[in-house]
Amino acid sequence: MGGCESKGGAQGARKVPKKKAQAPPKKKLNPADYTFSKKIDEVLVKQEGSIAGEQFNIEECKNCDIFLLDYIATSFVDDCQDCRIYIGPVETSVFVRNCSNCSPSAGQQYRCRDCQDCNIALFCGTEPIIESSQKMQFACFDFNYFSLRGQMASAGLKPWNNKWWMIYDFNKNEEKPNWSLLPQEEAGRLLNVEAAGVITPEELENESVVPLTLGSRPWPSKETCFIVFMPDSEAFIEAFLSKSLASKWAIARTRVVRLQDDQLKTLFTWAKEPKLLGRCKGEEITGIQVCGENIQKQVQDALALTGLATGAKNIRVIPQKDTEALATHFFQTWKDEV
Repeated sequence: MGGCESKGGAQGARKVPKKKAQAPPKKKLNPADYTFSKKIDEVLVKQEGSIAGEQFNIEECKNCDIFLLDYIATSFVDDCQDCRIYIGPVETSVFVRNCSNCSPSAGQQYRCRDCQDCNIALFCGTEPIIESSQKMQFACFDFNYFSLRGQMASAGLKPWNNKWWMIYDFNKNEEKPNWSLLPQEEAGRLLNVEAAGVITPEELENESVVPLTLGSRPWPSKETCFIVFMPDSEAFIEAFLSKSLASKWAIARTRVVRLQDDQLKTLFTWAKEPKLLGRCKGEEITGIQVCGENIQKQVQDALALTGLATGAKNIRVIPQKDTEALATHFFQTWKDEV
């Protein structure tokens, strides 16, 4: 009588699913900690770790020195006047609206509307956009501090992908342009760094994380060299940029991009390397164009006779006869996929 097993015995027992470990609850944020609002004649500083990838807004401030020394998700700057603003690496967009005589900077995207008399030293991974704005001046990003490189990495930004000069103006006026180039030597004076009190002279004097590029400024020589770096070549890119600085080569343009198959085929038509297209397919490649007298030979010598020789498998120099056409395609014609 007791020898019969019920259906709920060992073989029929149901397995109780294990409960998934719950993620710790997200810390509740105080909006006031992520906004500077209605400040006048103040020095306002957010140091590293105080924003940590959240959104930060600046609104209705007058004659303030503002430093957001951290990486940020998105930033809105609205209705500010006579402010000197540094915005740290932004993962998505910096929106600047209805501001006058201000100098904000930096981000993956930059968009401004209804602004007047603003001078911007800009890092921008896409074409900067202005709308209904006048007397805007742009220069290449020129600012440095110890944690900038790490913050750019946290925001997913590549320092050598800067399109600061490729302004798209929704209200383009050929007779009276709404924007112009700010002299590069003025870019480093836009911020009142001493007011922040947290950045040392040594930090400012370090080799720039973001290379200074000429963009659409006049180039010192018609002789140029176009170098392409294969995927995952960050160390060689940094070494090449350091060599460019030491050799006083002018860096004309830099770009990081994933090219389509037909674009890759065009870029490497000259190369007799069947595996090259497959190596770059769907991957980011980096292009750098430098200029100067006898620059092709100088670059070739550097790649053969210095430590850069160890990067031979990762670096390709576009033949001189193809440089102008392919550089135009790479830096101007071929647009980023949205």
